[in-house]
This record gives sequence, structure tokens and C-alpha cells, in this order.
Amino acid sequence: MAKFFLHRVIYNKAVYVMLLFGTAIAVLHIFQDAIAFISFSNDSPFLYTPYQSWIEFGISSNYRYIFFLLLPIIAAIVFSDTYARDLQTGYFKAIVARGKMKSYFTGLYVTNFIIAGITVSIPLLINLYLAFMTMPNIKPDPVLDLNPLGFGTTMFPDLYYNFPLIHTFLYILLAFIFAGMYATISLSVSFYIQSRFFIIISSFIINMFLTIVLNYTEKYAWVPSNFLTQLSGQPGVSFTVVASIFIIGLTSSTLFYVNGVKRRVIV
Repeated sequence: MAKFFLHRVIYNKAVYVMLLFGTAIAVLHIFQDAIAFISFSNDSPFLYTPYQSWIEFGISSNYRYIFFLLLPIIAAIVFSDTYARDLQTGYFKAIVARGKMKSYFTGLYVTNFIIAGITVSIPLLINLYLAFMTMPNIKPDPVLDLNPLGFGTTMFPDLYYNFPLIHTFLYILLAFIFAGMYATISLSVSFYIQSRFFIIISSFIINMFLTIVLNYTEKYAWVPSNFLTQLSGQPGVSFTVVASIFIIGLTSSTLFYVNGVKRRVIV
């Protein structure tokens, strides 16, 4: 069954389309925002480093806003409608006939989570790589940095100043697991609603509803699009809040998924 899902990922056009879309945003950010801003700045170019200028840090950017706003859709569109497609095409009947339903649903859950995380993480890694190729690799300094990090603006600021690359990869990992969470939400919806369009946008809608509620209650640092970036635009970011939102989101969507398998499918 592992080869079965690997084959489906390789021949899934949505994966390549979303990778291309995310990579385009990553590249445009470096050359149209980061480098262009440095070129027109009166500050010393040595103040702008890869750590301070990649897409999750640095200047305010429309490209960063678009990427993290659409992250739930990018994560969901690649694989979360697979079960709905299999039902519509009749392919699921072949799975039932072969008696492979248990391994099918296990593989579907795991593959959906992983491929969503990879699709979101690769553009971020490309953006970081381009930042290192175009800017001096100077270790961040809390005194000299234009945008110093502190408690409340990011998680683990001490780690950032001691091991900046590890801190940066930590945030790429954070994007990976939240992409997996969003994809799991959309996958769980596919057992209750057959519209592939709504399945794909369901996690985006839930995320936007959560954002509106949190903004209304002035819990700005709890908004995923804020705390998923290394330099949050809002103070009050904490590991406890981030971990709680992830655990609640993944656990609830997993329970909906398991319930959907048990109640909506003859196993």
C-alpha cells in the first residue's frame, strides 16, 4: 500500500502545481521584496542577513501575507480530496474488493499529512536558500539587528541568537506540521461532504473563522498566520499557545476522520 500511495503522489498534478505556486511566491519575495528593499535602503547592506530577510522574517511583504493566508488551501489541495475522488470514480470499490480498506485509510491519513507538509516546506527552504545565496551569512546580534527578536515576538528567542539556523528550521518544521493539520481537517471533512471544492477550502474557512474570532477578542498572537512566521507581527507568542492550537486541531480532525471511517464506510 505504501507503493500505491507513492505512485499516486508522483502522478498527482496538484502536487506539482502547488509546489510551483509556492516556489513562485518564494522566489518573487527574494528578488522583488528582500533584495529590492536592501538596494534602496540607506542602511548598511551588512545589516541585512538571510536570517533577517527570508520570507518568515524581515520587512512586511505581500508575498509573505499571501503565502501564509493561503497555506491551508495549499496544504489541502494536494491530496485531501483523494477519498472523494476515489468514491466518484468508483476506484474505492476496487479497494473494498481487495479487502485493503484498513491499510488504505491508514495510508491515506499519513500520506495526506506528509505530502501537505512537504508541499509547504519546500518553497520555504528554497526561499531560505536564495537568501543565503544573495546576502552575507552574519550571525544575528540582539544589539545590531534592525529587527531584534524578544520574548513574545517569537518562540525561543535565545535559541535564535545562539543557533539561528536551528531556530529557522524549527519554524519550517512548524509550517510543516500545521500544513499537515490543515490537510487532515480537510480530509476528515471528505467523509461528511462530497463536494471536492468545499473539501479543499474547508480548512481555510475554519482558519478564517478562527482568525476573525481571535481578532475580535484581541487574541492576535493566537492567530496561526501570525505565530507561524518567525517574526510575529503581534506580541504575545508562546509555545504553549502554539502547541495547544496544534494539538486541538489535529486531535479533533483525527477523531472526525476515525469517526468518518467507522460510521460512513462499511469496514
